[in-house]
Amino acid sequence: MKELDLTKQSGGCGANTPSVSLMKFWLETGGNQEVKIIALQGVQADQVEMWAMAMQEKGVKILNKEFSEDKVIYTVYLP
Repeated sequence: MKELDLTKQSGGCGANTPSVSLMKFWLETGGNQEVKIIALQGVQADQVEMWAMAMQEKGVKILNKEFSEDKVIYTVYLP
């Protein structure tokens, strides 16, 4: 399973936002698969969930959500 670890990225705006990182990751890895996305609890996790909701009509689904220390680990289906 491919993985995107947002916790290793510096926060910020523009090209470093989680939603831009998620779109790039989706384009690079392709669709029709499940991927793991690791985000810090709080703003990063909120942005992952907002992105998934915005992309829901395209077929993106959060299949699982686990909490581990200060992180949230998502299993996401990318169409």
